[in-house]
Amino acid sequence: MYFEKKTFKNVNKIDISEDYSIIWHANTITINDKEIVSDNVNNFTRFENSFLVEINDGESVYIYDLDDYSKYKIDKTGEFLTNKIIQLGYWNDSYTIRLTKAIDFTNKNLELWESERTFFKTFVLNNDCFFSFNDHIITLNKVINAEILWQYDLKTKYNWKQRADYIDEPPVEKQAEVIKLLGVYKNEFWLLLNSGALLALNIETGEESRYIKEGEMIIGESDFEDFKGFFSYDTIFDENTGLIFNLNKHFYVEYNLKSNNTHFESYSFKESSVLHKLNLNHIGGYDTESIYAYEGSDNNHFAIFNREKKEIIWSGEIEGVKDKFPAIRDMQYAGAKIYVVDHLNILHIFETK
Repeated sequence: MYFEKKTFKNVNKIDISEDYSIIWHANTITINDKEIVSDNVNNFTRFENSFLVEINDGESVYIYDLDDYSKYKIDKTGEFLTNKIIQLGYWNDSYTIRLTKAIDFTNKNLELWESERTFFKTFVLNNDCFFSFNDHIITLNKVINAEILWQYDLKTKYNWKQRADYIDEPPVEKQAEVIKLLGVYKNEFWLLLNSGALLALNIETGEESRYIKEGEMIIGESDFEDFKGFFSYDTIFDENTGLIFNLNKHFYVEYNLKSNNTHFESYSFKESSVLHKLNLNHIGGYDTESIYAYEGSDNNHFAIFNREKKEIIWSGEIEGVKDKFPAIRDMQYAGAKIYVVDHLNILHIFETK
């Protein structure tokens, strides 16, 4: 059982991992309980053992090394490509072309390349190559110069039908898009589409190797119109166990990467979901035994879902935000601690006795 140990007020954002506990509250950023930044912070993002801080003066952007807290100043807010390379997006002098520039910030902001391509989502492979997605095109690129090694076009092959807003109207066709780059397992690169389907590409050739859209009920029953759950943005790619899994409503869905299945498996935990009075739609973390999750609406409960039993085994509550929306803004888990940020921007830290 978990008990509340600490609280922080005025928390804007948290980023919790096994190695780093980053908390931005008021104008201070603490890392592992040590104050590192004390300024008018606008935002921060983390990548492995570096994090970027944007100061709210319109011109100061710094990258900190999380191991020794050394910092580097760069000229714009950007997205990490590797732990020492960041990509910046900006307009040309005539504001007609959107450009992307990659710089090595550890080497006097050395410019590596400039491109007219936009890289909305990236995933690094062995620090030499990176996957990206833009305008329905998935590409494998070289880190050092952005050279394209292969590309895969979603086109309209996996367009899907979404229910219309009104009962009498026909379903609306939606363009298939990548919403999350999940990861690499053996020789396959796995992606999540906006239809809730999984797509795998061969990392050597870029050819499609698997497409997983339909589910099979293993425990319990499906819901309306044979609904068995689906893979949403909070989907977890667990390369250690070779599993892709997700929670939504009262369904736990799982795909075993080591199998040759053409379907995912679905487990209904409706009985324990009703008992604990919540639907688990958002995952805040996981370990070998459990998933730590919350509903994300006006429900002020959060819970632990047991991966083996396929049921909720414990739930907690933030009493001060009952019926607020969103009652819980964020939840993360690491180091045997549960971190919950509520509607009032109060961070609650829970530990076992």
